[in-house]
Amino acid sequence: MKYKGLSKIIAGLGFILFLGICFTSCKEEEIPAPTLSIYITVDGFSVDIAAESPEATSWQWNYGDGTSSDSVGSHIHTYETGGDFTITCTVTGEGGETTDSEAVTIATIQDLLSGGSGSSKTWVLSKTPGSIDGVGHIKTELVPNIFPAIADLLDYIGLPDEYDNEYTFHFDGSYEIDNVNGDIMTPWVYADFEIDPGDIVETTSYGFFQVTHPDPEGATWTLHENASLTLETVYDEDIDIGPKPGVPETVNWENVDYITFSDGAFISLLDYTTTAMIREISPDRMVITVFYHEFMGDPGNDGDLYLRPSLALTLTYIPK
Repeated sequence: MKYKGLSKIIAGLGFILFLGICFTSCKEEEIPAPTLSIYITVDGFSVDIAAESPEATSWQWNYGDGTSSDSVGSHIHTYETGGDFTITCTVTGEGGETTDSEAVTIATIQDLLSGGSGSSKTWVLSKTPGSIDGVGHIKTELVPNIFPAIADLLDYIGLPDEYDNEYTFHFDGSYEIDNVNGDIMTPWVYADFEIDPGDIVETTSYGFFQVTHPDPEGATWTLHENASLTLETVYDEDIDIGPKPGVPETVNWENVDYITFSDGAFISLLDYTTTAMIREISPDRMVITVFYHEFMGDPGNDGDLYLRPSLALTLTYIPK
C-alpha cells in the first residue's frame, strides 16, 4: 500500500510538471507578431512614408517600381515616373512577420503640368524664392543663389508690376498666356538695345526690356521626358562690357525633362530659346530653368553667335 500510494504521488507530480511545461511552452508560442502601421503622403514624385512597428527587429520595403530597401520606419521614396504602384512592407520580430501594403498613384509630369486628362492648369510666378533659384552662365553650370527669384530680380532692375503673366497648360498640348491687365508682358534681354522704340515699355541699363507681346494663338507645348537636350551657346571669357568675340560652346544634358513651345509661346522670358528645363515639379510647385541672351558681342562680326543663349535663369512657379 505504501508503494502504491507513493507511485500515485509521483504520477501526480509528473502530471503537474507536464502541465507546467505545456503551459510555459504554449505561453512562449503565443508571442504575437509585430504590429505595423503605414501612412502615405504623396508630393509629386516623392512619397513620404510614415511607418511604426515598435516590436520589429528588421524591415523590408518593396516600392513596386523595381526597387527595395531595408529602411527602418519613416522615410521618403522618390519615383522616377508616374503610374500606379503598391508599397509593401514586411517587418520581422520575435513573434514572427507582419506584412502590410498601400497603393499609391504618382501623377505623370504631363498630369502635374496640365491638371490631368481633359483638364488644364494655370501657373504664376512665385513671389517666394525657391530652393534652387538663381542665374548663371550655361557653360559653367546652372548656378543657384546668385540672384533671388525672378520676381525680386525684376523689381531690382525696375520693371513694374504689370509683369504678372498667367501660363495655362492644357492637357491636349495647347497653351495660353494671359495677364491680369490684359496685355501680355515679357522682359527681353538685348545688350545692344537694338529694338523698335515703339515697342519698348521700359528700359534699364541692364539690357532688360519689358514689352507687350501678342497673344500666341494656336500655341502648343511639348513635353520631353528623360531626354537629351543640346543647346548651341556662347559665353564671354572677359566680362568687361563692350563688343568682343564670343566663345561658342555646345552644351549637352542627358536624362532631363524639358518643355518646348511653339508659335510665339514662352514662359518667363521670351528670348532666343523656347525651351524650359523642368528642375522640380509637384502639385503645388514647379521649378524651371530658361535660357536667354546677355552676351555683349558684335552682331556685325559674331554672326549667329550673337543669337545664341548665354545665361540660364532658374525660377519658381506655383498654381494660380
